[in-house]
Amino acid sequence: MNRLQKIALYNIIVMVTALTLTVVAAAIAAYLKGLSAACPALAMLGLLGFMGLSPILFGGKPNKIDFDERDTSIQIKSTTIAYSVFWFLWVVGSIITWAIKRNSGNSISVEVLPLMVLAGFLVVNFVQSIAILISYGWGDKNVEK
Repeated sequence: MNRLQKIALYNIIVMVTALTLTVVAAAIAAYLKGLSAACPALAMLGLLGFMGLSPILFGGKPNKIDFDERDTSIQIKSTTIAYSVFWFLWVVGSIITWAIKRNSGNSISVEVLPLMVLAGFLVVNFVQSIAILISYGWGDKNVEK
C-alpha cells in the first residue's frame, strides 16, 4: 500500500468507527432517558477529528518519492468523483427538504444546518477514500510498498 491508500483506508476506518459509536451512544441514551437525551451523543462525532492525524501518521519518508503522476491523477479523479456525488446528493436533499416543508408552512430548524455540513464532509471524504482504493485496485499486491 502506498501513502495515499493508507490515508484513504485510515479515513474510512475513522469515519465508520465514529459513526458507529455515535449511533450506539444515541440509541442507548434514547432508550434510557428518552429521545431528547440522544442529541448530546452527537458529540461522539468529534472522533472524526482523528482524520486530521492522517498526514502525520502517514507522512512521506525523507529522500523518497512517494507521489508520482499516477498518484496525482488518481487523487484528482477521486476528488472529482467525490464532489460529483456530493453535489448530486446535496441538490436531491435540498429539493426533498423543500418539497416536504413547502406545504406545511414550517421552516427548517437551525440545528439541521451543521448536520448538513457534517453530512457533506462525510460524503466527500468517504467517496473520495473509496474511489482512491478502487482506483489502485483494492488489495493489489503488485503496487510498490
